[in-house]
Amino acid sequence: MAIPTYSTGNPAMDFFFILFNGIAEVPLFSSPITGILILAGVFLASRKAGGMMVLSGLIGAGIAIMAGASYDLVTFGLFGYNSILTGMAFWSGPFVKANKATFFISVFGAAITAFTWMAFAHLMGDMFVLNGIANSWAIPGFTSSFIFTTWAMMYASKRFGHDIWPAPAPPPKEELIKESGNPNTSNSFKWTAKEFMIATLKGVSQVTFVENWKTGVFWVVGLTLAFELAPFISGVQDRPWWTNGYTSQWDEFSPLYLAGLMALLGSGIGAAMAILTKLPTAETRMGLHGFNQVLVMIALTSFVPLTPQSFMMAVFATVGCSFLMPGLQRFFGQWGLPALTGPFVFTAWVFLLATSGFLNIPAGIGWSRP
Repeated sequence: MAIPTYSTGNPAMDFFFILFNGIAEVPLFSSPITGILILAGVFLASRKAGGMMVLSGLIGAGIAIMAGASYDLVTFGLFGYNSILTGMAFWSGPFVKANKATFFISVFGAAITAFTWMAFAHLMGDMFVLNGIANSWAIPGFTSSFIFTTWAMMYASKRFGHDIWPAPAPPPKEELIKESGNPNTSNSFKWTAKEFMIATLKGVSQVTFVENWKTGVFWVVGLTLAFELAPFISGVQDRPWWTNGYTSQWDEFSPLYLAGLMALLGSGIGAAMAILTKLPTAETRMGLHGFNQVLVMIALTSFVPLTPQSFMMAVFATVGCSFLMPGLQRFFGQWGLPALTGPFVFTAWVFLLATSGFLNIPAGIGWSRP
């Protein structure tokens, strides 16, 4: 069965799919149910964040339509999710002040991300063309257009004359571990199963910069109910309502609705690694060491068929992402910038590129191997 189309010709239905598929594509697959529940969870935590999610997603889609992008890509949601992340990072996110200046920057950022998304889709899709299309392969751009656009705009805004960046907090007095240059991060906080689960759920919600475990619950439920709900279009497609958005890269009819479980597993691995490596407890409790791992686990179990080997690869990648996250925090922290989803993108790219030579790990539809 071919990739579904959501272009119905009915303006109201097309708007429905553009909005909610665009939101669902933040965790990398199209499902209106997933999009509805994610949006509900974000609104539960912050009406400002929910409003920006809707606005920026529609801006990205609108610019794509005006520029002449394939309408099927727009209704599929592919011009929504990166614009959503750019808009939310710059206004409703925790990085800069929410005021008129950052509102207009976020709106422009959501619009320009439509162009950077197409640029990265073209780059990553055509970089590996070998001996004709039939023998070619590619890897997805994922959220690369969001991170590079947002990094550039955030760095530029540090020279603007507007009140954008909050005053930096005074550096905490660091006590070093005896005979070591590393800070002593031990404190009186004791991890319990409840606290660990809250941190794990916050790691899921932090994909869209929201620190709220209840939002994380909405995410997990929405990811689990990953029904495509692709419309019946006479003469074009006849798909049952229960086709699986999470496994659409390898089996639309798979009964494995495991995206919610993979999100919890990824965030849990990230939290556990942060505890084991003694990263700042406050960051771990906020979910900051879980959201990149959520996306890694989902990407590497949905863009390639789920087998014991690919699952093992996804777990290794998630652990590896837990090392890359503090590395990029330190690297971009030199310029006062957040790591965003950079750890996820770079980790997922490396492991998908690696599958081209590991023949026991299956490839997706056109991903990593012909």
